[in-house]
Amino acid sequence: MPEFGFARSLAWVRDGSALLRGAVVGLSAQAVHTPSPLPGWTRAHVLTHLARNADALANLLTWARTGVETPMYPDPAGRLDDIERGARRPATDVVEDVLSADDRLLNALDALPAAAWQATVRSALGRTIPASEVPWMRTRELWVHAVDLATDAPGDFDAFPPDLVDALLTDACATVGGKEGCPALVLRPDDRDRSWLLSGPEQLAEEVRGPATALCAWLLGRDTASARKVSSSTTVSLPKWL
Repeated sequence: MPEFGFARSLAWVRDGSALLRGAVVGLSAQAVHTPSPLPGWTRAHVLTHLARNADALANLLTWARTGVETPMYPDPAGRLDDIERGARRPATDVVEDVLSADDRLLNALDALPAAAWQATVRSALGRTIPASEVPWMRTRELWVHAVDLATDAPGDFDAFPPDLVDALLTDACATVGGKEGCPALVLRPDDRDRSWLLSGPEQLAEEVRGPATALCAWLLGRDTASARKVSSSTTVSLPKWL
């Protein structure tokens, strides 16, 4: 987990939930079914994904609370099919679903006993994690996919709190940097007094500069319009984030 407190991750979840609601409240039925910036996905796909993610994380909280193994997804192989089917529903159903699922997760977060946050559960990728990591998992989904909804709120990564941008950079560097084919890079934001190492030893890494929010968007695959350049001016290709 990146370097931030548990209380901060809970606050990010609540702020991200408010962001989600603000993004969907003004969407027309037609807008829900128009393409999102994600290839092959409409806004309905993004919203359905967020709904199913909320239910999946609520399953982990049930596991932590009861001690009964409750996987995130009962049928992992069918996750994409579920999203495809869900995205074809009427717009009102899609919106009601994502808001209801988000409410259920928020209620589950509030109801979890303090001791249960240290219970061990398992992510969809098979990682053994403490339940206290669930708020960060939801934070990533809410904030990044809020950008994918391409509405006025939040608009882009410039609207993110600076410490959330830093946390996303740390998390994404660990995730992307651990994948096969990732180049050795050091990210040096112009507006930070620190750097992030993406992969390989720093003395062999090429440098990428820019505002922290721009580097974060690029690292998460949300800056496809303008490819980042390293110091040698060669174009860099990164593995997919998640």
